[in-house]
Amino acid sequence: MLKEKALKFPYVREVIRDPISKEVGEAFRPVIPVRLIHQNKSCRFLGLIDSGADECTFPGVIAEFLGHDLAKGKARIFTGIGGAVVSYLHQTELEINGIRFRTNIYYSNEWNKMGFGLLGQAGFFTHFKVMLDHQNKEIILTRNC
Repeated sequence: MLKEKALKFPYVREVIRDPISKEVGEAFRPVIPVRLIHQNKSCRFLGLIDSGADECTFPGVIAEFLGHDLAKGKARIFTGIGGAVVSYLHQTELEINGIRFRTNIYYSNEWNKMGFGLLGQAGFFTHFKVMLDHQNKEIILTRNC
């Protein structure tokens, strides 16, 4: 059996501004390009690899673009620092660098202003061994068999 080649991605550099001091700085984040697919529609978007997220979550506008009837998905409330968010579960295909798989994704219109989705434990980490090398600003993904 051939061993699959690891996928490597650089961290994404973002310019950030402290809301209190107004100082400008930079942050490096483990963000990768993904393609979300449902039926005959697809959308390219960014996904933040988030080991602290239980599930994969994306903006509701993407679900609607793909043809999901957002509110017909199984509802779940996510709570966190920003409060409670109602989201809806939909099976969606996720493609990362040519590797395509079906997974559960929660969508919410309350996340529509986010510039990326979250790639969490269930739905993403279940498909990949993930190595985040912050020192070298590199993400290494190896497909779980």
